[in-house]
Amino acid sequence: MEIGVVIFIFVAAFLFRYWHLTSLGWVTDSETHYLGMKLTDNSILHFSDSSTYTILTDNLLSGKGTNIPFNPPFTIFVLAAIYYIFGKSFFIAKLIYALMGSGALVSVYIIARELYGRRVALLTMLLCSASFALIFITGGLNIENVYLFTSSLAICLFVLLYGEKWIFKKRPYASSFAFGVVCGTAMLSRAEFVIVLAAMFFYGLFKREWTVSTKMKIVASVVAGMIVFMGPWTYRNYLFMTDINKKMPGADLPVFVPVSLNGPFNFIEGHHPNATGTYAPDLVGRLKAGYIASLEPRDTRHLMFIRDGYGLGWDLIKKNPGKELKLIPVKLRVLSDGFANGFFLNNFPVGINGGSENMADSFVPDSKFMAYAGGLAFLAGLLVLVFKKEKRKIEYLPLIPLCAVLFITIAFYGLSRMAYPVLPYYYMVISIGLAAFAKWANLMDKVSRIPIIVVIIALLAVGFAQSREKTVLYKEDAGGFGKFRLTFKEKIGKDF
Repeated sequence: MEIGVVIFIFVAAFLFRYWHLTSLGWVTDSETHYLGMKLTDNSILHFSDSSTYTILTDNLLSGKGTNIPFNPPFTIFVLAAIYYIFGKSFFIAKLIYALMGSGALVSVYIIARELYGRRVALLTMLLCSASFALIFITGGLNIENVYLFTSSLAICLFVLLYGEKWIFKKRPYASSFAFGVVCGTAMLSRAEFVIVLAAMFFYGLFKREWTVSTKMKIVASVVAGMIVFMGPWTYRNYLFMTDINKKMPGADLPVFVPVSLNGPFNFIEGHHPNATGTYAPDLVGRLKAGYIASLEPRDTRHLMFIRDGYGLGWDLIKKNPGKELKLIPVKLRVLSDGFANGFFLNNFPVGINGGSENMADSFVPDSKFMAYAGGLAFLAGLLVLVFKKEKRKIEYLPLIPLCAVLFITIAFYGLSRMAYPVLPYYYMVISIGLAAFAKWANLMDKVSRIPIIVVIIALLAVGFAQSREKTVLYKEDAGGFGKFRLTFKEKIGKDF
């Protein structure tokens, strides 16, 4: 019965995402690679790095390679595999994104089930299935949906390994190797996963049930798996960066690049004297013909930011500590927008016309109702977890991805879409609080009388009805896109 319910929720989650992709019509397929949703007459754009990932994927498939390793590459590999197998169809790619986003919820369910029990797991999966933000990101071929899938799978495998469940008990070292491979995919999806990986390492290090010998073998197996997956990319970068240094005497660019080079670049952008607390490309100069695809190390300014960004940024922090402190609330406010979205395709109950604060970020709702209500519910769940009488230390693990995003936001700058891949853990903590409240208020018996299949069918009916309405993602003003005012043909150009 439980497996059937999980499958039913998975199907519901996929249908929500499919209806998002097919509702209200699309412009021609060739124009939609970087859009979350673009209607025929009225649009809400999802500005993102998707245009660059499309360019880099085209370069890879045409034999031109992936150029300088500026961003984590796994999204490029995923898109290249999709286009190689199915042909270059953005719609098919988004369908596969929808499958990945729905599949990630199975991993999330297993995590919550192993740590907190069936009720919390079901609540978490239901909230994630109908989350507007998690539905919305399937419409843009960007990094968030890929990282959601790889990171949730990696955390799921670690929970099973730590709990010595199923094959992880019978074959711990082979399972650890597989876990290492999946960690490699997560690392090449977004470098911040290293924080989550470090936390999992310490969890394993202090697990009393494992002997020192067992711990060493597991660590060796995990490292071997990561090397197998990340090694070819690291070696490719070594050859590429070595060649650049030979052609540019004095460049001294790093040659050991296991993931990407965008860290120093983003760091200086976040701490420039004119930094705003969020994405601000004018601070480092707009790059021609695309933000990442034309990054040019021969340009002395670009070279300085790539090579010395951390040092330059740290010097600026020390020179302007007052401004840095003032920017922290701005960064946190921008990040909080990612937690402010609601549910279903019309973003209930917070509104759909909010737009975006800048062209690198994603959707910001009209109302902050869910940011406050969700924040209080999260705090309640956190208190339940902290003051729970009998708990294991591993139950704090879902807080790590949230803390990682918080750290990256303060250290660099705020983007609302940074929150999307960690929303499942946010909902997981909220579900802990909801389950505790239901138990305290003696609601369990009443709720249990309503079959969960009936609840899911009701949610599907709402989702389908919304996807057919003209009010979904509808904007009266066709010339602007919410808070970020931009006319498509005039400001971006046809070839963007």
